[in-house]
Order: sequence, then structure tokens, then C-alpha cells
Amino acid sequence: MSPNRKKTRGNGHAPDPEPAAAPPLKPDVVALERFLKSIGVDGDRDAEYSVTAALLSELLVERTSGLRSEPPMLRPLAFEGKPGQVVSLEGFTVYGLCPHHLVAYIAEVGVRYAPREQVAGAGALVRYVRDLARVPRLQEALTQAIADGIHDFLDPAGVQVWMRGRHLCMELRGAGSHARLVTEARRGEPLPVVAAAAHPGSTS
Repeated sequence: MSPNRKKTRGNGHAPDPEPAAAPPLKPDVVALERFLKSIGVDGDRDAEYSVTAALLSELLVERTSGLRSEPPMLRPLAFEGKPGQVVSLEGFTVYGLCPHHLVAYIAEVGVRYAPREQVAGAGALVRYVRDLARVPRLQEALTQAIADGIHDFLDPAGVQVWMRGRHLCMELRGAGSHARLVTEARRGEPLPVVAAAAHPGSTS
């Protein structure tokens, strides 16, 4: 059979057609430009503002892409270690958007889990967390979503996730504070505490 020909199903009928691709996203840049002009960010007033609406739209489209796509998945790999061992991935950075202001927060993330039979590649785990962050949500909710995903996809004996975030919405307005928000989520059995795994949420 030619590689270009599609296989038919067992009943001899042609295969079901593939689902149509989603139409390209067309953000309303003109409406955003009108809003910006209403607060004085007007390209006629200052040439530096002439591309603001387009660039801001592009940024928001990118950082909210998780709202318009299927939830990310983790592809399990076989675990070749022994029971009771722990996998840790710590110190990587994730960028989220506050759902109230759509202003960025920057968080350091740590993940620890005790595999039963499956693990995830380190790069895949980082990408998974960063993809989850492409939905504007509170840091507290993102921390829980990461723990739920690792628990559901990898079925470990235990999971621990922590985040330490700098929230620009808090710094730019309101309290004007430079405080860091620390959140933590646990699933399953408690994990052993080791010096190498000390983190801002640890009590050790």
C-alpha cells in the first residue's frame, strides 16, 4: 500500500475524518488600543505607544494559551530504582499571571516524589509545570494543580510541591510589599526529609 493512502477500518469503510483544526485566534487588538487610549497610552501622543496594543496582545495571548488548549500531560517512564527512593527537581523558575490583575508573578519551584513504577523526565516535568502556568491562576491553585498532575499521571507513593513567588501585583499596588509567597502541596505518603531537599516551606 502506498504510504500516502489511508487505511480503512475493518468494516471496509473509509476512516473517520480528522477533527477540524481550531480557527486561528483573532484577539481584539482594536478594542485594546481603544482602552489604552482612554487612559492616555496613545500612539498619536507618543510614537513609543504606537505598538503597545499589538505587543501587549501578543504577550497576553502567549501567557494565557492554556485557556484555549487541552490540559498538558506527563508521559510516564519506567522507574528502575528501588522502593523508598525519592526524585527531586528543584530551583527552576516559572512565570504565571495573577488572575485578578493579569500581572506576572515569578516563582521558584521544587518538586519531590517517591516513585512506585513510573517517573517523568526532568525536562518533561519542567515543561509540564510551565504549561500549567499558562492559565492565569493563583499561585496557591497552581501549586495544587502541579501536585495533582504528578499524582495522577505517575501514581507515586508520595508527592511534595513547593513554590516561592514574587508577585508584581502586590509590589506595584496595594501593600507595595517585597514579601515572597510560599505555597506547598502534598499528596500520598510523607516523604523523608533530607538536607539536599531543604526549601522555603520546610520545617527542618
